[in-house]
Amino acid sequence: MIRFSALPPGALRHYFSTQDELLLFIVDYYLTKGADKAEGLELSRIPMKAAKEVLLELLPMDTEKRTATGVWWAFAIRSLTSSTLQVKKDELTDGLRHLTKTVLDLLVSAELLPPSIDIELETLRLAAVVEGLTILALLRPELYTPETIEQIVILHLRQLCMRNTDE
Repeated sequence: MIRFSALPPGALRHYFSTQDELLLFIVDYYLTKGADKAEGLELSRIPMKAAKEVLLELLPMDTEKRTATGVWWAFAIRSLTSSTLQVKKDELTDGLRHLTKTVLDLLVSAELLPPSIDIELETLRLAAVVEGLTILALLRPELYTPETIEQIVILHLRQLCMRNTDE
């Protein structure tokens, strides 16, 4: 592993020919750390609690996750003008959509969601809630504390499960 803190900034050019290469390396580093942590994660057997646990793992609930989230947003913004980064950005946003669909599938299999629910639309909506909370937690951490984020996630899941099927 390269220890960048010990290198002068100019030395990074020896390892990375472009900023995009450096960003890809850093994003992959955080993805690997996240995947390693997720492997050891034991979820509750209670479906609603398990859904909450998965969603909270995706959110910046501590300093380390806030740093990773900051890297993600720098990467995401740069991907808007870099074709090199767009493929990875699409892969990561597809991964979030897959995870939110998995959460909803868990709730469906536990018969907690109304049968009339549009799973595809709710998958996108839940991903939007997660992404919205990540950016707001970075921009306004004094308002979007870990406790507040958890309350929002719980409220969203409860309302999702209690939705009136006559809508």
